Amino acid sequence: MFDSDAVEDPANDPRTLDRDVILFAAGVWAAELLQWFLRSLSNETLGGPKEILEKVLYNTVAFGLTAGIWGILRSRGPFSGWRFIRVSSPLILLASALNTVLAWAIYYMYTPVAEPLFPLTFEWIRLAPQPLSYLWVFLTWACLVATLVGSAEMRTRERALAESEYQVQQARLHALRYQIHPHLVFNSLNAILALMGKGDQVSARRALELLSDYLRNALASSSASLVTLDREFGMQKLYLDIEAIRFADRLRIVFSVDPDARAALVPSIILQPLVENAVKHGLALSIEGATIEIGARRMGDRLSLWVQDDGMSASDRIPEGFGIGLGNVRSRLQTHYGDDASLTAGPSGGGWRSEIVMPFEVEVSAAND
Repeated sequence: MFDSDAVEDPANDPRTLDRDVILFAAGVWAAELLQWFLRSLSNETLGGPKEILEKVLYNTVAFGLTAGIWGILRSRGPFSGWRFIRVSSPLILLASALNTVLAWAIYYMYTPVAEPLFPLTFEWIRLAPQPLSYLWVFLTWACLVATLVGSAEMRTRERALAESEYQVQQARLHALRYQIHPHLVFNSLNAILALMGKGDQVSARRALELLSDYLRNALASSSASLVTLDREFGMQKLYLDIEAIRFADRLRIVFSVDPDARAALVPSIILQPLVENAVKHGLALSIEGATIEIGARRMGDRLSLWVQDDGMSASDRIPEGFGIGLGNVRSRLQTHYGDDASLTAGPSGGGWRSEIVMPFEVEVSAAND
C-alpha cells in the first residue's frame, strides 16, 4: 500500500544534487593529485615544495573550472543521463585548454626572475600535453555526474509514477465508497418515510437525528482511507440504530470485539455493505426477526472481521443485488491490500456469515504505547 505521508526522497533535492556534483569534482581532482604524487614518488621525480605547490594550484584551478561548468549547465536547465556528457563536452574541451593556459601562468609566476624565460621550446614541449592530461579527469567527472543525474531523474520518475498510481487508487476507493452512501441514505430515508406514514413522528425524528449523526461522521472520515476499528463499529452502530427504529424488537444486535483489536486500522465503512446485506437478506424477509452479530478478533499479525446473522437460510436468500455489496468490499480490499486480504461469505448456523481477514495494522503512535 502506498504511503501518502512518506517523506520525499532527499536525494531528489536540487541542493543535494549540487552538493554531490561538487563533491565528485573535488574527489576526481584530489584523486588526480594523489596519483601524480605517488607516481612522482615512485619514479623519484618528485620535486620540492615549489613543484608540489604548483601542482596543488593547478588542480585547485581545475576544480574551480569544473564547478563553473556545472554552474553554467545547471542554469540552462536539467539534463538527463548521457545527454549531460554531450552538452558538457564543448565546455570540457574549453576548460581543459583554459586550465593549461592557467597552468603555464602559474608556472611562470613561480619561476624565479633570475631564470631566463626563453627559450620556451623546452617548456612548450613539457606543457603541451597538459590539455590531454586534464581532459580525462574532466571526462571522468562528467561520466560520474551523468550517472548521478540519470539516477536522480529515475528516482523522480519513479516517485511521480507512484504518486500517480496512488491518486488513481484513491479515486477508485472514493468511487467505491460513494457507491455505498447513496444506497444507505436511500434505505434510511425509506425507513423514515415509512415511520412518518404510520404517524410515528417521534421515531421518524429520532431516525433523522441518527442519520444526521451517521452522515456527519462519514464526512469527517471522508479524507481518511483508514479508520480505527472503534470508529468503524461506531458507524455501524449508528446505522443499525436507525434500522432498530424501523424493525423494533425484530432486530437484535450483538457486538463481539476482542479488546486487542480495537485500535486496529481498517478501510472506512468496509463493513457497511455486509451489515446492509444482513439487514436486507437476513432480517427484512424473516418473520421471526434476526440477530446480527458484528465481531472482530486479532490473530497474531492478522485481523478477522465478521458480520453474521441467523435470519433466512441461505437457500431462501434473494441473490439479486446481494453480490454487489460483496463485490464492492472485495474491490476495496484488493485496492488497499492486494492479495493480502480476503473476503469469504456463505451459510453458517442457519443464517449467513461474511468474514474479512486482513493485515493487523495500528497507528504508529498506538504501536509505540
